[in-house]
Amino acid sequence: MATSNDVLPFRALHYDPQQVDDLGLCLAQPYDVISPEMQERYYRQHPCNVVRLILGRQDPADTARDNRYTRAAATLGDWLRRGVLRRTRRPAFWVYEQQFSLPQTGERRVTGFIGLVRLQDYAAGGILPHEQVMRGVVEDRLQLMRAGNVQMEYIWSIYQDRAYAIDDLLEGGERAAPVIDHRERPQEVRHRLWRLTDERRCAAISRLMREHTIFIADGHHRYQTMLSFRDEMRRRHPHAGRDAPWEFILMFLVNSEHQGLTILPTHRVLHDLRIAARRPLEGPIMEHFRVRKYTHAEAGRAEATRRWLRDLADAEPGEHKIGAYIRNTGCYYLATLKDAEAYEQLVDLDYSSRWKRLDVNILNALVLQKILGITEAELDGGSKVSYTKSIDEALAAVDSRTADVALLMNPTRLHDVLEIARSGERMPRKSTYFYPKPVSGLVFYPMDVLLTPMIDKEGRAP
Repeated sequence: MATSNDVLPFRALHYDPQQVDDLGLCLAQPYDVISPEMQERYYRQHPCNVVRLILGRQDPADTARDNRYTRAAATLGDWLRRGVLRRTRRPAFWVYEQQFSLPQTGERRVTGFIGLVRLQDYAAGGILPHEQVMRGVVEDRLQLMRAGNVQMEYIWSIYQDRAYAIDDLLEGGERAAPVIDHRERPQEVRHRLWRLTDERRCAAISRLMREHTIFIADGHHRYQTMLSFRDEMRRRHPHAGRDAPWEFILMFLVNSEHQGLTILPTHRVLHDLRIAARRPLEGPIMEHFRVRKYTHAEAGRAEATRRWLRDLADAEPGEHKIGAYIRNTGCYYLATLKDAEAYEQLVDLDYSSRWKRLDVNILNALVLQKILGITEAELDGGSKVSYTKSIDEALAAVDSRTADVALLMNPTRLHDVLEIARSGERMPRKSTYFYPKPVSGLVFYPMDVLLTPMIDKEGRAP
């Protein structure tokens, strides 16, 4: 199917450096990874931190007229009146760079750009998802959108540009002093932002992006929210036309060929399992997996941990490994799937072979559901399974006896993410964790101005 995407520069709202001494103090992680502890830290960090807009505090006395959504809208209005936020005069793309380091990869850098993308229904084929969404989360974001009429966060999306043509345009842009240069702690990620207003470069980026399929990496709930909001606004304003502001969504777009793109695994922690349910991890699981033990007593715990994690990560193409740490065993386990074809026949699911052979689906379908008997509802509801990006946190939960089993995963490959999205399939929740997250608060998109001046007579970006 031929694809065509409108990707546009835009007039943004942004923090005014004349009003805010340290713009970095106003930034925050995206709403969906902010814990209650992080929320309180952001509230203390600065009175104008973006958390007050994207994830305000809830109060037991909240009403339909006074709640986290209405307070966010009131705060936004106050910041606009006081000049904390101001609007740019000229449309721009925003070049965004993240520099970070991970123990397993060393120093890395990701560079992309923030712009507006015309919303499409997934059936059109120009914008593709790879994960399922939960209606409750969409409704939460929809209430915030209705209250504020401003897109406060950007979703992370990927396009494939093997010629690096768009990267070259971004690198050749206005790269003097960045608008924002912030080192985020404790993650130790450096975030830098530049404004690209050169009309010729912006127009060239728009033209090139027309031919690229866009894959949603992180932000499926926010994309579905904007589809729902767009449809609501079309019903309320039937004559607004296809260039109305709610026809577009704010995206951070990165080339899939970028060497810095990083996907981290999401590990599973199992709770409240009966003793009988834990035994299959040492017994019947051997029918389907080759299992190796790493005993703490033999090598010392630190060395056993090092060898276990090394061997888990050292998976050959087509090899599927899962690490397990079971309470009261004093050892780690490394389970390697014996026969992928036999597994596919055993698990009767109407999906492609590529989908079935994702490590996360082998874990969910074979280990958690078929062997341990954990239901789909328990996977989604969190009563039996919780999720963490931290290996230390997963192991500590078992050591503290607050969990029965920690199951460690290897990350999903980017190629598999793109191919599954292209085939129209969806991964289960918690399949991918793109790192680092784009921080919220860099720019905002106010949906109160028609985009006609930025669109040619055929309704496309210049």
